Amino acid sequence: MGEKIEYGEFEKEMELSKEDLKEFLQKMLEKIDQGRITCKFEEREIYVDFVEPVKVKVEYEGSSEEEELKIKLKFKGKVLPEVPPFQ
Repeated sequence: MGEKIEYGEFEKEMELSKEDLKEFLQKMLEKIDQGRITCKFEEREIYVDFVEPVKVKVEYEGSSEEEELKIKLKFKGKVLPEVPPFQ
């Protein structure tokens, strides 16, 4: 299992198939109702208990040759070194 992140910065860029993207987002969605974001990668595990509001930024750039849509979510909260179980 990957190293748990407590503080600092971590960035991960991935290229996913439609099915892999769906699975990745679904795992995040399952935790949002609980007020937690969980991201697990081979090299890192990140758990954040977040507070509202969540900032969402959408950027679109398009031309006749290429289109690009960026969606950025900002969750503010506390990064947890250990994940306490939900009751």
